[in-house]
Amino acid sequence: MKPPIEMSDIKDFAYITSRKLQNERGEKSGAVFMWRRKGEEEFNYKLKCPYCSEEKESSVVFKKRLYRVKCSNCGKSIMEEKLGKK
Repeated sequence: MKPPIEMSDIKDFAYITSRKLQNERGEKSGAVFMWRRKGEEEFNYKLKCPYCSEEKESSVVFKKRLYRVKCSNCGKSIMEEKLGKK
């Protein structure tokens, strides 16, 4: 998934990630691109739901990790998993 905004200087951001998302059959059919600028509390994201393929852009304030976004079309809660060794 391409960034939905111009990111000319990565130093302006406190958080940036792009992830593939799995549906209930384990297929990587969705994606999320999430970012937060330094000094801001709100995360912005672009989501392609792995369950219904709905695409949307929105923003949210997370209280703690793990980060979850909810699809406004099908209502599924989608967790952004931690990166690391599996």
